[in-house]
Amino acid sequence: MVVPIKKALTFRASSIGDCLMGKYLLENVHTQFPQARCGIVIAGRAGMIRDVFAAYPWLEVIEVNRRSPKALLSLWKDFHGSDFVVTQYAGKEGGSFALASKFAARALARRGGLIGFADASKWNGALYDQIVPLHALRSVADRDRAALRAAGLAVSSSFPTLDFVRDGAVYAKFDLEAYKFIVVHLFAGNVGRGLHPDKKRELLRALANKFPGTRFVISGGKDDREEALRVAENIPAVVIAGEATLQELMNLISRSGGVISLDTGVAHITAQLRTPLVVLCSCLGRNWWFPEQYGEDAPITVFSRSDLCTSGHAHKEYPTCINAIDMENVAQQASLV
Repeated sequence: MVVPIKKALTFRASSIGDCLMGKYLLENVHTQFPQARCGIVIAGRAGMIRDVFAAYPWLEVIEVNRRSPKALLSLWKDFHGSDFVVTQYAGKEGGSFALASKFAARALARRGGLIGFADASKWNGALYDQIVPLHALRSVADRDRAALRAAGLAVSSSFPTLDFVRDGAVYAKFDLEAYKFIVVHLFAGNVGRGLHPDKKRELLRALANKFPGTRFVISGGKDDREEALRVAENIPAVVIAGEATLQELMNLISRSGGVISLDTGVAHITAQLRTPLVVLCSCLGRNWWFPEQYGEDAPITVFSRSDLCTSGHAHKEYPTCINAIDMENVAQQASLV
């Protein structure tokens, strides 16, 4: 028999993709126990994550780090004795989730309520009540489903989905008509997993040739805006990088003709909104795009040159496994969606 859950908590990395999966985990708890207090603990970027989850008033985003002892005390006050606590899985093979965060999770969870994932740490057996094994050939969503099942909870949502706050004014703000534009997200946050500026330009040209008369919406953060304007020069594009909130971007994605994106949080937002998506990714993190992640019928096409990394990923600026993708093929596939 499942213990009624009054408080549920998950620790996640401070990225959109990881937090979306934390929301997926807790949404399954919320469905079964709608009065439960649910929170996601992150180390930073809380404003961005709260923007992503503006349509989820039941979900608390809690930023805690060494610079915020008051936040740590508030977390203790609000979530001590939590019935269900799940920590983040390791970010890379052979790594481990931060030990300090594991100790914090242990202190917050009631006995029997802490679930973690197998990693390289020797402390797991002493800290976790249940350890969920990791399988490289299973999707990331399967990890959270496994954590739910380990606690005896039902998986009520087969695949992650996302809601947002509707805002019809966003189209007038950026001078766009619904379904008459394509969103293109070219930025990955760092050059170690991104496209070279020349490849970004190549992709935009290929898209412009394949979709004559179509407007392209170039998204990104404030720091991306200057480069976005440069690579979009002489392309029929509206650059919203640095000017659109994530809720505004979700509104645009939901009524776009489709999205072409690097493997980032924007791609996962698109997938969860069930908007047609063409995603370009490196050989790392392919299990984020396995069919079990969003469903066999999800309108997603993945491009990667992982065949060039048979000896392992070459960590460098603008990695080959994403920069060797044929942009004409990407544009062709986008035209078929």
